[in-house]
Amino acid sequence: MIVPYALKDLEYSSETNPNRMLRTFDEVERKCGEMLISNGEDTDGIIGSRSLAQNKWVKRTPADIYWAGLRNYGIFTGGTLSLSEYIRAMCALKNQKATVTKLGNRNDNADTDEGDDKDAGELFRMQFWKIPTYKEGWMEDLSIKLSSEEGSFLRQQIISAYPDSMLAFILHHSITEIFACKTFQELDGLIKIFPGRIQDDYSLAYAFSRFLFVLRVVYNIVVSDGQNETANALWVEMQPDLYERADVDLEAVFARLSVYRNVSLCAFLRKAQGLMKNADLGGLETEIKRRERELKTSRAKTLHPGEFDRDIWFGGGELDYRFGNAKVIISDIFESEGTYAESQ
Repeated sequence: MIVPYALKDLEYSSETNPNRMLRTFDEVERKCGEMLISNGEDTDGIIGSRSLAQNKWVKRTPADIYWAGLRNYGIFTGGTLSLSEYIRAMCALKNQKATVTKLGNRNDNADTDEGDDKDAGELFRMQFWKIPTYKEGWMEDLSIKLSSEEGSFLRQQIISAYPDSMLAFILHHSITEIFACKTFQELDGLIKIFPGRIQDDYSLAYAFSRFLFVLRVVYNIVVSDGQNETANALWVEMQPDLYERADVDLEAVFARLSVYRNVSLCAFLRKAQGLMKNADLGGLETEIKRRERELKTSRAKTLHPGEFDRDIWFGGGELDYRFGNAKVIISDIFESEGTYAESQ
């Protein structure tokens, strides 16, 4: 919510140079971070808190992180414009409006022109954002916590943008039981309360996560040249249910994610599935090497096995589908509305 508030302020400003406006916006974002820290807010929720502690600022700003969400949830209403494209469009419209105003002021009927100009300005200010919670002076009582109005607005935007999603269902029905689940996998004990289509999605996502984790284990075996003890132990541990892990409906996954056009990805996963069902570690190692070199060429870690710290884990664990991030959003919304949310 802070990102669109700051950009809305810039829309009201007289600045019309895109580069200067981007620099100003970056300064505002940094100032907000500093204010939140000085207000004693929980630094875990403040982007750039570690950098600010060293008197530095982040390369990937809050706006960079949240821009896709602002578009997807319909808070930014400017279509697929990137942040920089939006800034340029905003400045172009300001310049155009200034030109029209100058031309209009040459007419004799000044009162009418001033009224038309005001109407045009209001129309301009409304076209990029849907933020009914915006108000001038929002920085005066800056807090990372959502107000009740912001929480209610965000809840409705998520539900309306993705009405069939698990996140929307949780928000719509105020399912606080979600906080008892520490991981995505633990949702299995709660999944029966969701509609059948969401249950099917979850089952497919759960199976795909288990399948991909095998590939991540093998990847760490390859990169460490067989010296990563954790990866070796996990490979042994997976043997009894390796076929089950491999037996995921990949075609359903491809269809659900609309990735059939990525022919090389689909081919890699199908090949890996066959090798996994045969418990062919050597074959999996060879295929994983080929795939990473196909994607990263000279940057592929598998080109340099054994040259990395053998105790470092590369590539993450089982997929959690941003479950932790989603729980934070859900908790913030529930707390803003007074809905009970168990502490995480």
